[in-house]
Amino acid sequence: MFLSLPVALVSLIYLTNASPDLEIQGSLCLNPSTNTFLNYSQSITEDLSAESCSHHKHAIRIPKSKPWSREPQCLTENMTNESYCVYTNERFANGRGISFFTTPSIAAKVTRLLAFTDPKLHNHVNKFDDDPPWEMRNIPGRGNGLFATRTLRRGDLILANTPMGVYQSDAFFPDYELGYKYLRKTFDQLPKSSREIFMRMATHSPGDAVMERINTNAFAGDFEGAPHFLLYPETALMNHDCRPNAMYYHNVSTLIHATHASRTIHPGEEITITYINLLQTRSQRQELLSSIWGFTCTCRLCTSPNAHLSDTHVSQILSLQNTLVDPSSSSPHTHTYNTKTLLIPSSQATPEMAEQLLALYAEEHLHAALGTGHLLAAQVYNGVGDAQMAVWHAKKAVVLGIVGSVDPESDMAQMRQLIEDPRGHWSFGHRKKR
Repeated sequence: MFLSLPVALVSLIYLTNASPDLEIQGSLCLNPSTNTFLNYSQSITEDLSAESCSHHKHAIRIPKSKPWSREPQCLTENMTNESYCVYTNERFANGRGISFFTTPSIAAKVTRLLAFTDPKLHNHVNKFDDDPPWEMRNIPGRGNGLFATRTLRRGDLILANTPMGVYQSDAFFPDYELGYKYLRKTFDQLPKSSREIFMRMATHSPGDAVMERINTNAFAGDFEGAPHFLLYPETALMNHDCRPNAMYYHNVSTLIHATHASRTIHPGEEITITYINLLQTRSQRQELLSSIWGFTCTCRLCTSPNAHLSDTHVSQILSLQNTLVDPSSSSPHTHTYNTKTLLIPSSQATPEMAEQLLALYAEEHLHAALGTGHLLAAQVYNGVGDAQMAVWHAKKAVVLGIVGSVDPESDMAQMRQLIEDPRGHWSFGHRKKR
């Protein structure tokens, strides 16, 4: 699951050109346990000698190989003996280009992804000049944002793009001591047109120009088994809302990040996504957005005088989900949603609970969750032997779409199987109707 970071005000910082040499520069020692990703680039100090560190780095080269356009350049952390290398493919996604800053083992896995073995996958992405359904506008006090230029229906594609950069978070620690020399190589080796798009992104703090744009705009999460940050510049133009009207899905094999409307969006309306887990109270959301992203949310929900009622609904939703999503079930049939496992509802679950959950989703304008809510309802009804209602909810789940799932295709296939043969589905009759 990837967490998007916000767009803030532009800070014009001088960007030094990366040197082709690999000399070690003056450094500032960091203790990874006391320095977080968001403050790495706040104060780069160049007047401390490398001898003051107890964990020196040295630079190495590894042989150039397909599909990389240049010889990968690496640095090694002596304490762990882990190498982090810059890999660039300037031809990726029809010339958009992509750079990785990651370990050789992960880079080897990357070359086997569909994104590199089937380049035709990207023929219909990164298309932003051919009458997109949005336009960029400046919002006083909030920077830039995307606004719909025509009516968008639920499920309509808003934009689909590939990342310009993929960065392993552990690589920032040793590179910090070099003044982000290798991080800047990931930028300098991109095609000129992509570098221009990169530099148009906003930053919310002073510091290294490349690092701060990643810091402000990247999506964070696990990639090939390690924490990474993925940079999708166009997606980063969309601002946060605690009840967004768009949803996104990242395909880790094709590296395509697609954003769709989660409800009808009218012309002139701002297109928004979420930067956080929405099932939190107002105070929890505000604390998270302020402490990590540096802004106070002023969306309609956060400024509503009835925010306390929403907090109550969130508590009820979490309780119902915990009952309907039963990790103790012995059923072998599983689905995943927001890192939890969706199984046959437990003996405590009832169709009434599923209906209540759906009503709360609608009341809270959690549009993207409705498809999953109908999936749960279909399972509950089928579990008590009510095939007619199970099929009705399964059809709704298919029409609305299931988002937030690690494997939405599998979940959709399960619903189609239930529609075709509810009594032959694994969920039928799992529990006696109360």
